[in-house]
Amino acid sequence: MKDILNKFNIPDTIISINENKIGLINTTYIVSTINQKYILQKINKEIFHSPNDLMNNIYIITNYLKDKNCNTLEIIKSKNEKLYVIYKDQYWRVFKYIEGKTFLKVENFKILKESALVLAKFHQHFYNYSNNNLVVLIPNFHNTPFIFKQFHNTLKHTPKSKLDQCVKQIRYILSKEKDCNIIYKLIENKQIPLQLCHNDPKISNFLFDKEMNVICLLDLDTIFYGTILTDIADAIRTMCVSSSENESDLDNLSFNYNFFKSFIESYLSENNLNDCEIKHIAKSIELIFLEQGIRFLNDYLNGNIYFKVDYLTQNLIRSNNQLYLSKEIASNLEKLNNIVQQSIK
Repeated sequence: MKDILNKFNIPDTIISINENKIGLINTTYIVSTINQKYILQKINKEIFHSPNDLMNNIYIITNYLKDKNCNTLEIIKSKNEKLYVIYKDQYWRVFKYIEGKTFLKVENFKILKESALVLAKFHQHFYNYSNNNLVVLIPNFHNTPFIFKQFHNTLKHTPKSKLDQCVKQIRYILSKEKDCNIIYKLIENKQIPLQLCHNDPKISNFLFDKEMNVICLLDLDTIFYGTILTDIADAIRTMCVSSSENESDLDNLSFNYNFFKSFIESYLSENNLNDCEIKHIAKSIELIFLEQGIRFLNDYLNGNIYFKVDYLTQNLIRSNNQLYLSKEIASNLEKLNNIVQQSIK
C-alpha cells in the first residue's frame, strides 16, 4: 500500500492505513500521517471503465464548487501531476481527508433538515449549469425503463433453480413495467427538466460537523445530468426509513412520514420545483425504491458482480427490503401527495 501512496504528493510520514468498509462500490482506506489524513481509494474498474474521465469529471465539479466558496472534496494529485495512478493494473486516487461524521441512518430531525437544505442548495448551484467536458460514466444509471429491460434480459439467462428462489419478487417487478416509464416519458416530453445532479445522495454521502451541520456532499463519482426528482427520492430512500437496505426482517422496516414531511418542507424552502415535478415527488419515491430493488435482484441473479456483499444472498435481502418499501409507498401515494401540497410555501 505504501508503494501506491509514494506515487502521490503526500509529504509526511505515513503512520497507519485502515480500511473503511462502508461503501458498496470502491475500496476505501483512511491514511494517517503525522500532520494530515487522506482517503485512498481503489477505483472499481468493473464499473468505472475510464478512470481518466471519472477523475476529470470530479476535478471539474470540485473546482466549480470551490469557485462558489463551497466546501467540497480536494483531489491530491500524483507526483507527476496526475489525478490518479495505475498500480499493478488497478486505478488508485487520493483525496484530502475532511474531519467530520457520516451516518448510515438518520438519528434526528436536525440531520434530516440539514441534508435537505444542503441538497437543495447543491441543486441551486448547478441550475442552468452546462459543461461539455463532462463525460457519462455509467450510461442509463437512473434510466428505470433501461434497468427494467436489463432485468428482463437477465431472467432469460438465469437458471430456473435460482429464479425459483425469488418468484414473488420477479412477479412484482414485472407487474410494474408501465410505472417504470413514467418519469422517463416526462423527461422526454420536456415536462421535467434535466440538470446536473449528484445521483447518489444517500445519507452516508453527507458529511457532518460536531454541531450536525453538513460540511459537504461526498462521493461525486455519479454526478451528471439527470432529474432533481431522482436526487430527492434517493435521499428520502435512505433518510426516511427505519432501517438500512440490509435489514432482513421486514417487520422492522417502515417509512417515516414525519421525516418525509420535515425533509420535503426543508428542501422546498430552498429550491423551487415546477408543477410537474411537485406532482411526481411521491411517485418518484416509489420508483426509486423499485429501481433499487430491481438493481439488487439483478445483481444477485448475475452473481453479485456490482454491489459488494458479505454473504451470498445479501443482494436478495436488499432487494426484498427495497421492494417492500416500494409497495408501502405505492399504497400511500395520496398521503405523501397531501404532505407535499401542505409543504409548498
